[in-house]
Amino acid sequence: MEDTHRSQYRLPWALYEALKAAAEKNRRPLNAELVARLETTFPQLSVGASAETHQLYDTVSKMTLAEVMTPAELTALAERMVQIVSGRGTR
Repeated sequence: MEDTHRSQYRLPWALYEALKAAAEKNRRPLNAELVARLETTFPQLSVGASAETHQLYDTVSKMTLAEVMTPAELTALAERMVQIVSGRGTR
């Protein structure tokens, strides 16, 4: 593959075992598990204005709320969710 960098890294055994267990749980090869986890660590919005919905979905689905919201926004969201769950959130 032209867009793939082949390399070899050393991992602590405990981290390797945890990664291997996660790969088995997610039913994917160890390398695919590693790539998936790294991609969530480094989400990049690298889609242009002509991007299709699935491209945007793929990019956004790799992001965490903390990467797109401020701490104040996260707190407000959490408070709103508590209101909704407790029945106080109906308008």
